[in-house]
Amino acid sequence: MTRNDFLKKTIRASLFLLLALLVFALGKKVVAGKDCSGCPGNEVCNGKTDCSKY
Repeated sequence: MTRNDFLKKTIRASLFLLLALLVFALGKKVVAGKDCSGCPGNEVCNGKTDCSKY
């Protein structure tokens, strides 16, 4: 393995790790459809009508 290959693989792995950490950190804040910022639930919320389920 050459130095360039090592650097490319290291940078690619670190970017993948950063993306995985972002997905893990922001996964519970996902909102589908309309804005449901008043929803106390941590999962996907589809509009204000779903807020009563949480």
